[in-house]
Amino acid sequence: IVLRRLSLLLVWLSAFACGPGAGEEVEILSKVTEGGDTTSRTTSLKYLDTDLPERYYLVFRQELSMLDVNGFIGMDSDILRNKVSEAGITPTGPWAVLTYEWDTERGWADVAVAVPVEKGTKLDPYVTITLPASKAAGLLLKGSYDGLSAYHLALDQELKRLNLAPLYPSIE
Repeated sequence: IVLRRLSLLLVWLSAFACGPGAGEEVEILSKVTEGGDTTSRTTSLKYLDTDLPERYYLVFRQELSMLDVNGFIGMDSDILRNKVSEAGITPTGPWAVLTYEWDTERGWADVAVAVPVEKGTKLDPYVTITLPASKAAGLLLKGSYDGLSAYHLALDQELKRLNLAPLYPSIE
């Protein structure tokens, strides 16, 4: 699964800087209840801001149930990785998951597996998209993916505190 292979996770959600301060590291405490037992976990977060250049991605985008997202990411990123390798295409950066919409009330998501490529790269049946140059804010997650929910909640709360709305797609 792509998420397991990533050593660092960046989510670029806003065209504005956010957080306690760019580069500042904070720790959040989350509680997980499983099988009647509650476990407390500390997750280390580092807020980032940066200028992103224009970038290009080969993508496979899908609207699906949130229950199917992990399977989609795992299976379709492997398929895309193999097709890119067979075509002799060299990625220009880390593989990504693009999130266009995440609707927890309906249990529905619009996501894409993506590989950054050089401008003009084509590979059927995938679509090449361009993301414009922009300022971006995000969080760097250090630790296991067990803290991912707390991470997303912390970023959402920080954006609300700053009265900012995320721009999509977000990049993980």
